Order: sequence, then C-alpha cells, then structure tokens
Amino acid sequence: MIFAVVGLVLVGVISVLNLAILLVVLRRWRELEASGAGGGHSHGFPTTGAISSIRTGDRLPDFSARALDGTVVTERTLLDKETLVGFFSLTCKACVDAVPLFAGHAERLRADGGTTLAIVHGDDSADSELAAMLREVMDIVIAEDSEAELSKRYGAKHYPSHAWYGPDGVVTTAGAGVSALRAQPVAS
Repeated sequence: MIFAVVGLVLVGVISVLNLAILLVVLRRWRELEASGAGGGHSHGFPTTGAISSIRTGDRLPDFSARALDGTVVTERTLLDKETLVGFFSLTCKACVDAVPLFAGHAERLRADGGTTLAIVHGDDSADSELAAMLREVMDIVIAEDSEAELSKRYGAKHYPSHAWYGPDGVVTTAGAGVSALRAQPVAS
C-alpha cells in the first residue's frame, strides 16, 4: 500500500513539473512572437526566418481578387514583370515591423518596372491600420478574411512572408519573417 501511495505522489510531482515546463515554453514563444524575434508567425507559433512554405520554382496561382482600390487583380496582372508579393496578418506584430523593409524593396522594384502586391489576412483587414500602411508603399493591396483563401492558394502559412516572382510567374526566392526579408537583396 505504501508503494502505491509513493508512486501516486511521484506521478503527481512529475506531472506538475511537466506542466510548469510547458507553461514556461509557451510564455517564451509568445514573447518571441510579440517581439518579432521569432522571424514569422504561423497560427500563433513563431517560425524561423529561414522557413517558408512558398518554394523556389512555385508558379503564380490562378486567382481573381478585388484590391482595396477597387480594381480586379488576377495572376495575369503580375506576369511579364518582376513581382514582390508580401503576406501579412493582423495578429502579427512583426508584420508591422516589416512594412518599411517592403517599402524599400517596392521603391527599387517599381523604378525597374516591377510591381508589388500585399495580401493582408484577418477579419476587417480592409479597414485596418496595417492595410493603410501597406497602401502607402505597395502597388496593390488585397484584404482577405480569416479564411485566407488567397494566401492558401499561394501556399503562404507564415506571417510576414514574401515571394519574388520573375516575369515568367515563377518564384525566384521566398522567405518568412523579417530577418528573411532583410537578407534578400534589394531588387536591381
């Protein structure tokens, strides 16, 4: 009988210790996510800057969407020129921090005849401060609701993410997180 009681107490102590470790890890993930140091954002968990669900060689997906300025945008809108596509989420602090980096890339790309597209994910994203910031620096801004249909078509799962498409509509480079965007050479 004494062994059963000791065993139960030991299992209880181990369970409490396990729970404490789990809570510390979750709190650290949230801190990294809030600071943007985790690189990106994927369904509440930070991701590293090197991970991207969009891969080199992927093609522009077929799509049709209405931009915030009312124009209809399709994949054909983006063909025949270099294009930078950025994926942003309203729940991602690092996405706000990434806007100035996208602005620098967008300015150079635009000067060379390229274009930029920002896709903002989240309910009421069209009226968000993030969408307003992006409208000032990106050529095309599309808002999508929490279903993220357009982001899913592209294969974007992490926020912020980006993909450079060549004139042929094929990804030349892609990345997730602010650090990945910093590592990208500015369009020439």
